[in-house]
Amino acid sequence: MILRQSHFVPPVSYLLADELGFLREVAVVPTRTTSSAEQLRALLAGEQDLAVTAIDNLFEWTLAGGDLRLVAQVELTTPLGINAGGDVESLPDLAGCRFAVDAPDNGFALIAKRLLRDAGVEVDYVVVGGVRERLDALLGGHVDATLLGPPFDKLAEQAGMRRVVDVNALLPELPGQGLVVRAELLGSAELERYLRALACGVEAGGSMTDAEGIELLERCGYQTAAATAWGTRARTLTVDRRGLGLLTGIRRSLGMLPPGIALDELCDDEPLLRATRSATVRN
Repeated sequence: MILRQSHFVPPVSYLLADELGFLREVAVVPTRTTSSAEQLRALLAGEQDLAVTAIDNLFEWTLAGGDLRLVAQVELTTPLGINAGGDVESLPDLAGCRFAVDAPDNGFALIAKRLLRDAGVEVDYVVVGGVRERLDALLGGHVDATLLGPPFDKLAEQAGMRRVVDVNALLPELPGQGLVVRAELLGSAELERYLRALACGVEAGGSMTDAEGIELLERCGYQTAAATAWGTRARTLTVDRRGLGLLTGIRRSLGMLPPGIALDELCDDEPLLRATRSATVRN
């Protein structure tokens, strides 16, 4: 079976597994997505098997009828900042601006909504799409501000956009992106082999020097954001339950927590446990 994976930017854990040869026994076809809405559509249609995405998306995706599970956390955290053009220097300066988001009611958009609400700032949310699309909209003057992560945040700064807020400084327990899979694949040998390959990549990354890791990411296209991405890479694929609690709390504070849906119940640790047990037996 070929595993079809959708992601915005290949996470470091995936690149480590690929570059170090751990994916040789796994057939994975990666595809860059343009939005979380496209990820959901492809998962529901059976066109994609896996999605590297903001963990919060599981709330809305489950409401939309997806039978999906979170099986791993592929980043320690997602380095995020609010970037803006013009004379914007702080959150209050964003009042009334056009703020680009991927989807209005899920994912990283809720992080922006929480921070802006806490600052008493109202903006006009504009649905643009994924991180590359949001960067293009910002640089093209179609929007005034947006959330960006590496390497696109650095590209925005190089183009003269100001980093208004360091999201991770305000929300240190913000979890990185997760690996979401269609539930029917949970017991498959292919998923187990893939998770084993990712785990081996993560473990091997722990024995690399920072210079070696950053050079690997630069070679893979991270450019000036390589150091940031390397510093926030996953040290384990185990889902951090504190992060799930933070995401749930953000939704609750915004009055957007769907009844009857809990992230803990949508997280399945068994595929990763089987993968790591088999890796231990092999070694």
